[in-house]
Amino acid sequence: MLQIEDLETIAGSFRLRGISLEAPSGSYGVLLGSPGSGKSVLVETICGLRTSTAGRILIDGEDVTHQEPKDRLVGYVPQDYVLFPTKCVADNIAFGLRSRGVGRAEALKEIEWVVELLHIGHLLDRWPATLSGGEQQRVALARALAIKPRLLLLDEPVSALDEGLRERVCRDLRRFQRELGITTIHISHNLEEALAVSDWAAILNHGELLQHGPMGELLRRPKTETVARFMRAENVFTGTAEPLPNGESVLRFLGHEIRVAEKREGEVKFMIRPELLRVSASGGQEPNAIEGGLIDVADRGIYDRLELDVGAPIVVFIPPNGIARELIAGQKYSVIFPPDAVHILE
Repeated sequence: MLQIEDLETIAGSFRLRGISLEAPSGSYGVLLGSPGSGKSVLVETICGLRTSTAGRILIDGEDVTHQEPKDRLVGYVPQDYVLFPTKCVADNIAFGLRSRGVGRAEALKEIEWVVELLHIGHLLDRWPATLSGGEQQRVALARALAIKPRLLLLDEPVSALDEGLRERVCRDLRRFQRELGITTIHISHNLEEALAVSDWAAILNHGELLQHGPMGELLRRPKTETVARFMRAENVFTGTAEPLPNGESVLRFLGHEIRVAEKREGEVKFMIRPELLRVSASGGQEPNAIEGGLIDVADRGIYDRLELDVGAPIVVFIPPNGIARELIAGQKYSVIFPPDAVHILE
């Protein structure tokens, strides 16, 4: 298990502030955030390449905050892989073991398991300059795994790969992680990538940790508008809530009124994911529905994206080849809000 407690790190004019989170043993987590949010600074601090100014880092209960990188037993794959150009692939993979005093012959024997795992035996006598991007990625991963780390850190491990290869490598990373049971943290700014590999995720912004937890929680229960927007919650509105005796609330916004499952009072910001809304083409007014004029229908392959005007744009995702084919731009339709799908932000 990785535990980070009130961690602070200064990198030039940038400051990582008060980071606290836990990565359960054997889990696969993703650090999300826009460029410059502090993801790489956090990972470099965990593996010891940067020195923290406050807080603690514990791995399996051991305080490693002030340990040298080689003593932390952390595998690290940097974004550009940083393979040694003057060493063959075999010696690149064995580097971590050699730096710990293991002789070359013994080190080459000890890396056989990871070479077999990653199917790179045919590359051992090659030089880094002759490898493709995908081959370099596997060699860098093998080097990180060869020391049998208790924690694996991956900094944008697939960002340099094309779309098709990126998806395949993500599947492989997840499979290797499950087979080995290594606690893994993967940096990304790509939501689809995070959804493909993660058990949990953490979102950073300007050096602060905004929220962390299971992906489903971040998608449907973001704490703030910043998190909601990052998780592509297109429907964020401001309204006024009036509590009801049954624990629900009446929510008024843009001249509309709906009931929601949360008990709140006063001005609020709230969101609802597009895939949780419904659109009705029937003339009758359904419960918890508001009326909106259809602006646009876009075929997104696995779903149809509808945009309606309810006083402000609202987006709805519906299954393809369904009601969207019958809708007419400019006409009014009912947008139905399931009460428990509306989430009020902090």
